[in-house]
Amino acid sequence: MKLELLISCMHQKDASIIARSNVNSDVVVINQCDVDKNEDFNFSNKNGVSYKARMISTTERGLSRSRNMAIRISTGDICLLCDDDEYFEDDYAQSVIKAFEDNPQADIITFLVLLPNKTNYSSKEKNIGYIGAMKSHSVEIAFRRKSIIDQGICFDELMGSGTGNGGGEEIRFLFDCLRKGLKIKYCPIKIASVSQTDSKWFDGFTNKYFLNRGWSNRRLLGLPLAWCYALYFSVKNYPKYHSDNTFWNALYYQLKGTFK
Repeated sequence: MKLELLISCMHQKDASIIARSNVNSDVVVINQCDVDKNEDFNFSNKNGVSYKARMISTTERGLSRSRNMAIRISTGDICLLCDDDEYFEDDYAQSVIKAFEDNPQADIITFLVLLPNKTNYSSKEKNIGYIGAMKSHSVEIAFRRKSIIDQGICFDELMGSGTGNGGGEEIRFLFDCLRKGLKIKYCPIKIASVSQTDSKWFDGFTNKYFLNRGWSNRRLLGLPLAWCYALYFSVKNYPKYHSDNTFWNALYYQLKGTFK
């Protein structure tokens, strides 16, 4: 099996992000910027091993659109999603390929990626359902490209950074995979870490944040469940947002967002 890393980034002046991310596999880079240009080249990692790279500079905008473009042009058997603020373990490619070889029934595997402000990581392998999908992050996701293509699954281009509608696109992606009968598994294998950088879409627990969360929850869960989840989220996360907003505002704007 061949692994291909799919990097989504913005305004890169060159291909240095490949070395900066410690890429040790073939890679597709989607660089959203102010020019349209395609480049195909070989690069060598720090050990002198050569890999293939394709860098697409595009004037299109939106993280989900970037992910979909990368999936379309990828030639890898296994695709691993990547943001512009990750640093990979030296052996990530071997670890990901071996996990898929050991789990032939899995169409998607999520891995352990160290994230800022997160300290609790599961050490047990497990199957992922809808609740587990809601706790997953895009940078943890690898998938068999054929499984995704055959089922016509893609990222929702109305969701994610660059849309003005907030996040949740990776959850929608995993939900669509589950609805199509694909199997998702979590393997507690560390493959990368994410640096502390400013979010492309999170500006604090503002009224707009809760409005967008209500909208994305309806898109994910449907209307009745989105209302229930708005109450749950408002209660559970109150310690996180109470210094920025009130409980009643959080609940009100989430409910309002379901009609956005």
